[in-house]
Amino acid sequence: MPRLLAIKGVPLIGLYMRVTEEFAVLGVEDEKAKDYLVEVLDVDFIVTTVMGSELVGALVCGNSNGIVVNSKLSTKELERLGRVAEVKLIDSNVTCLGNVVCVNDRGAIVHPEVDFDETLSEFLDVETAKGTIGGVKTVGMSAVVTNKGGLLNPNASEWEIRKVEDVMKVEVGVGTVNFGVEMVGTGLVANSKGYIAGKDTTGFELGLIEEALGVIE
Repeated sequence: MPRLLAIKGVPLIGLYMRVTEEFAVLGVEDEKAKDYLVEVLDVDFIVTTVMGSELVGALVCGNSNGIVVNSKLSTKELERLGRVAEVKLIDSNVTCLGNVVCVNDRGAIVHPEVDFDETLSEFLDVETAKGTIGGVKTVGMSAVVTNKGGLLNPNASEWEIRKVEDVMKVEVGVGTVNFGVEMVGTGLVANSKGYIAGKDTTGFELGLIEEALGVIE
């Protein structure tokens, strides 16, 4: 059975959490979200703000090897993040790392204008490539890619799809979430074990999600 979720009544769940194969960061105290992270995605999680914001999905990127976040977060937030994974702090004018990096355990597509892609490559142990997805530079919200598959913005070109597949080493599909939202990362979180979608996601969209992610519900 698909797990549909709203946080604070909002179906943009990808803004409030960042999920990897091993752990998750959740920006708000939400019991249903906590239950789904354990039951569906089988991960440990930590509840914390990042730089004082609940929108941790936009602010944090990472994979099984660790978390990457802007150095402007507080000492207490750093301590909390460190309970679930190694943390790499980046000094950058870019604060929303989750928006500008799409990463799994094998590769990463990053915003064409960021200057920390080599640091990402070393710390997360992945191949990195700069690019867009669906013509959008904020690739972290324009796609959701796991170690098993991926869902990309429906406007993704054949060239962009091939690049994601070559760098991240998975087959991907295209689709929408939350009744037609193209920025799929705003309404979907996933790993190779399952997915959670925003509550407005339609049955047709769920079918595309499951096929693209290689998940049978």
